[in-house]
Amino acid sequence: TIHIQDNLGKNWSLPTNVQVGDDTQLERLVLRNIFAGAIPSWIAKLKQLQTLDLSMNNFQGAIPEAIGDLSSVKYLNLLGNNLTGALPSSLGKLPAIEVLNLGNNALQGELPTSIENLRTLQLLDVGSNLLTSTIPSSFAN
Repeated sequence: TIHIQDNLGKNWSLPTNVQVGDDTQLERLVLRNIFAGAIPSWIAKLKQLQTLDLSMNNFQGAIPEAIGDLSSVKYLNLLGNNLTGALPSSLGKLPAIEVLNLGNNALQGELPTSIENLRTLQLLDVGSNLLTSTIPSSFAN
């Protein structure tokens, strides 16, 4: 577990060139209230990650397409950043996801149709964004 939260001072940026090995056992990464910049794509190489909480930061730009490579993630929280652009279709490749919180950003466009593949999903929050589509009818089941 790595948990960094509510540190006072300037916004930190995550490095973009972190080397992540196949044997990395990190299961929980919580980074809140201090980071800015883009979400680095190396995070998607953390194959054992079950919890990724990057909420209430100042992350900007698009959600990396590589986020769909997090095959073990159950809890993904990107609430309250400044994320923009469309939701990546790779979100539909998260086989273990139970909670997907993308609220309070500036995400645009439609929900990707691949999101209907998330059979383990229990909570989806996309509120307070600029999305234009409806929730898939398959979510009623």
